[in-house]
Amino acid sequence: MKHIARIVAMFLIAQFIGLFVGIQMIGNKEVYGNYNVTPNQQPGDVGNSVIFLLYVVAVAVIVVIVIKYFRWAAFLFRVLELFTIFMTSTLVFMVTLSYFGLPHALEMSIVLSAMLVALKFVYPRIKNATAIISSSAVGALFGFSFDIVPTLLFIILISLYDFVSVFITRHMVYMAKEMSKMDLSFSIASREKRYVREKGKRKEEEFSVELGSGDIAIPLMLAVSAYNSFTIVDSLAVVLGTTIGLIVVLYYVTTRRVFLPALPPLCFSGVLFLAISRLLLH
Repeated sequence: MKHIARIVAMFLIAQFIGLFVGIQMIGNKEVYGNYNVTPNQQPGDVGNSVIFLLYVVAVAVIVVIVIKYFRWAAFLFRVLELFTIFMTSTLVFMVTLSYFGLPHALEMSIVLSAMLVALKFVYPRIKNATAIISSSAVGALFGFSFDIVPTLLFIILISLYDFVSVFITRHMVYMAKEMSKMDLSFSIASREKRYVREKGKRKEEEFSVELGSGDIAIPLMLAVSAYNSFTIVDSLAVVLGTTIGLIVVLYYVTTRRVFLPALPPLCFSGVLFLAISRLLLH
């Protein structure tokens, strides 16, 4: 149960950081309007959902190829990790500093992000902290960029892809196992050493539970988009729903020791609670 509590706590921290960032961006669109990540700058265009799904598939193919055939894969992913931390933390720091009215928010956020990257390079153990920041930034950015209908379509498509990649093609399982060995900030993890008895002797083994950054960012995307289209109550309903879904998934994973796609149950429960919230508010 400690694993479940730790992962859920980190998940919620990321959700609330991302909600804060997303709400500030939505409330100041004249400042952050250029941060829209859609190719045509049209939040309501459902075609963007398909385009980004294709991006996800293409990136997955490239990652698998690099892991399998490139000797310098670990180095390349480390560079990508540090670049991602820098870019995403800059957004989080900038929005936060701007909220408190501090001058030179952009310049200060760049300095803070560079310091965070250096710290991660020296102390890899802060992986969970940097993964939380990165996931919260990505979720906020996508929720800010997509209206609710394209968001719903995207999470349906990405959930189907997650299911296929885990149970049919299995490449997501392969990617997760290989990436976890590199201890990168593309997931949050709860690890502990346990002692088990084997043939009358005590044997030490490490038991870990990990949650990918996409499993944090996509539910957050829905929560931020719900705020953009509806109210903060709807956003909190999404967070509650996805958290319940996460608890169910983690309980099943930790008791059965299996690998499951987290997005389908998380997104389903998030959309369900959003629908309940909409019905109650009307």
